[in-house]
Amino acid sequence: MDTPVAFLKGFRALDLTGLSGQLCGRILGDLGMEVIKIEPPGGDPVRRLAPFVTSPDGKRLSTVFAHLNAGKSSKVLDLNKESDRAAFKRLVEAADVVLESFQPGELDRKDLGYTDLAAINPGVVMASITAFGQTGPKKNLLYNDLVALAESGFLYISGDPLLPPCRPPETQAYYFASLFAAAGVLAALYRRERTGQGDHVDATMQETLATHEHIIRLYANEQQILKRAGSQHGSVAPAKIFPCKNGFIYLYVTRQHWKLFLDIWKDHSAQFDGKDWLNNLYRRAHADVLNPAVEAFVGQYTMVEITDLLQAKGIPCVPVNTPLGFANDEHVQSRGFMVTVDHAGFGTTKQAAAPFVIDGARLPVGSVPVLDSWRSPAYVSPVGGERREGASHRERDLDSGNGPLDGMRIVSFDHVLAGPYGTTILAELGADVVKVESSKGGMDPFRFFGTGEDPNLSPRFLEFNRNKRSFTVNLKHPKGQGVVHDLVAKADAVLDNYSVDVVGRIGLAYDQLCKVKPDIVNLRMPGLGTTGPKRHFSTVGVNITSFTGLTYMWNHTGNTNPPIGSQTVYPDYVSGVLCAIIIISGVLHRDRQKKGAFIDLGQSEATAFMIGASLMEAAASGNDPEPIGNASFSFAPHDCYPCRGEDRWCVLAAETDSQWNALARIIGGGIEQDDRFKTNPDRLKYRAVLNTLIEQWTKDKDAFEVRDRLQTAGVPCGVVQTGEDLCNDPQLKERGFIVAVENPRLGRVVLPNFPLQFNNARLTRRWEFPVLGRDTEAVLRDVVGYSPETIAEYKRDGVLE
Repeated sequence: MDTPVAFLKGFRALDLTGLSGQLCGRILGDLGMEVIKIEPPGGDPVRRLAPFVTSPDGKRLSTVFAHLNAGKSSKVLDLNKESDRAAFKRLVEAADVVLESFQPGELDRKDLGYTDLAAINPGVVMASITAFGQTGPKKNLLYNDLVALAESGFLYISGDPLLPPCRPPETQAYYFASLFAAAGVLAALYRRERTGQGDHVDATMQETLATHEHIIRLYANEQQILKRAGSQHGSVAPAKIFPCKNGFIYLYVTRQHWKLFLDIWKDHSAQFDGKDWLNNLYRRAHADVLNPAVEAFVGQYTMVEITDLLQAKGIPCVPVNTPLGFANDEHVQSRGFMVTVDHAGFGTTKQAAAPFVIDGARLPVGSVPVLDSWRSPAYVSPVGGERREGASHRERDLDSGNGPLDGMRIVSFDHVLAGPYGTTILAELGADVVKVESSKGGMDPFRFFGTGEDPNLSPRFLEFNRNKRSFTVNLKHPKGQGVVHDLVAKADAVLDNYSVDVVGRIGLAYDQLCKVKPDIVNLRMPGLGTTGPKRHFSTVGVNITSFTGLTYMWNHTGNTNPPIGSQTVYPDYVSGVLCAIIIISGVLHRDRQKKGAFIDLGQSEATAFMIGASLMEAAASGNDPEPIGNASFSFAPHDCYPCRGEDRWCVLAAETDSQWNALARIIGGGIEQDDRFKTNPDRLKYRAVLNTLIEQWTKDKDAFEVRDRLQTAGVPCGVVQTGEDLCNDPQLKERGFIVAVENPRLGRVVLPNFPLQFNNARLTRRWEFPVLGRDTEAVLRDVVGYSPETIAEYKRDGVLE
């Protein structure tokens, strides 16, 4: 058995977060960081959140708490007491990271803000995880996960177009911002290793989610409001959920698959053989004709039969699993993703491990922390002292201004979205990302989305590839691999999101890279990972969602026949942020230990990790949890309500009695005196009746007026914003998130900015379009060290494109 590699061993984090930020500490802990959870007297309220698993002797364990806090330690401190605040400051002296999710300004009022902590420990990195950020007109709005999803634009595009917008399961706004916060923390640690200075990372739910699905770019540049489409993909058909004999599958057929699909579909109509049907957009425009015919074909098979039949030809098709179906899948079990964990005071249960394998092994999942069980070691070396021995301090008095990852070089063989999104994060943070392509069969397909045949005119490509360098080489030429290897020798990390067997054929397998650069960090991110019986499956984001059980859970109650889910490609974004997190942590480890590593990041496991509480519940009970839509297990009301206008909605929640009383007073009509709604358990019992009454109140009112009135009264409420709303959002404008750039090829383009701030400032980048092959000669000359004569020779011989 390989020994698991702990990239972040030797770093320590103090975790002050509530539910909204706890995934950040879990990820850092999974990578080896010591995470000390600071809990109030009586313990973190998340310990008492449903759903629960029950041990044979009747003990209960919150699946949410176990998923988010496994492996952490616990220290009880009452930050309202001066003596405990002083104790926390002593902990900060020997800490590397502080994580927090308080309302902006709350820690400052306790003398525990970033300025206060940096005075104690100049090298400390603080991450603040909130819905709207530390600045701006919305910074003090009350929020929960539902409000953050609504205000980000993500909720509006999620679900069945005939039903209210539907939030994804668990708390994805909290989770996704927590992932970005982890990336920011690691980038700040990378800079601190060179400068000695810490950072304050500002991660917001609204901004991180607003980078998804081109919501802002489509409206700002094309006046297109992206709308809900259920499971139907926006630009490809057939690409949706189809019923079969014993369940459902997600089928995705693009131009490259169309003729293969017709060969299998023997009795298809002759009209589908026409030339026009090769075109993705043509098929999507005629989906009303195509989809019923495909449904009749697919309906002849079971889920396994049709999946195996199509995957044999490389056509993306997977079953729409329930959480239990995913947990029990032979592929998932073979990779050891669901592991048995012995939780102190509870016993054993199964839950999701970290969604990455390092050098062939996963770090074990630790127990939930026993309350107040952490004890200070006899000696803790100070920041910059013994625990940093072996670190690679690059001599530099001041950072260059290019971002915290300035000095890191990534060679990337990425395409479409998951890989490019991850490397865009690295590039925006200041890394030198060299994107390698080939015009002879290896160009990123996103270069041609909506642009005809010119590879340098796609705004969609620019959005997820800005600030990278474009390097083109003919990998089919005998000398092509040598050129790539010479480039790899000058890199910190290499990554790809190719299908599983491609890299060995082009000289990019890990053992091949190690011969060139023994301490290289190499990350691979195929859909289902690099090992296991289904590793060869062809996948895309939308059917990874289906494979993991996320699609099944992403529905209103009872709306699973068929399940609808969302047309969003959430797995690509989650995998992309995790890609950045692992690359940075791998390079930090390499700098300290002088050892590289091979990382297997299966996109399916990255996605499944985001519903870890649901998977834990399914594995423990042997039964599938059911989707609950916009409802909450713990509070009512908590839902999405219609407002005045076409497809206009607001969300609101009452999580305390004071919030309920304020809401009831505003709604009026005797609701405040209604015995059915006196207590929260009453409101949960009569939730449907309550929702009907609230809907009657909201339906003829402007969504923004409802939000402002309820927020003023102290009730969490948000507008389900569209792309148009986001482009006009005063919060995003004031914080510099909506940016217009002049591009010599595309003209004026409006794009969302990078969604992290460091020390209350945006990173300043050029946002250049990576014109195909533009940087090849410069990289070979300035990075690799080729002479002009060698470059000219390689161009003449066709090695370079």
